[in-house]
Amino acid sequence: MGENKNEVYLNEIKSKLPSHLYVHVPKLVSLFPQIEALVTLPQGIPDLLRKGIYIALLQSVVRLIDRNTDPLLPEILPEYGELIRSVSETYSILLPEAESNWLEECIQFGDKSAYHWEWKHFDSRELF
Repeated sequence: MGENKNEVYLNEIKSKLPSHLYVHVPKLVSLFPQIEALVTLPQGIPDLLRKGIYIALLQSVVRLIDRNTDPLLPEILPEYGELIRSVSETYSILLPEAESNWLEECIQFGDKSAYHWEWKHFDSRELF
């Protein structure tokens, strides 16, 4: 069987991934088609935005896995669409250059998003 488009894209961008994400690529290749089937990823967008979205999504999924939270939980799935919207809006405001720290910022945003989602859906219920 040939590679699906997510595997191809993950292989294409993995050289740009920080090592902590790179080591998770095999796990992400199996999860990403499931996430993409449930979340609409924009088509026909600038390559830098596309990379930023993927990297933010990858980091959020890795962070959830690291924290023993299933990235496919029904509470979490709608959050991916919000992450994509936020990254896209920020890109359209900043119009970053390829040489900028855009991808690093997207990694941090994905990381912070995962923590926020956990708090929003699970921890905040325990507190209130």
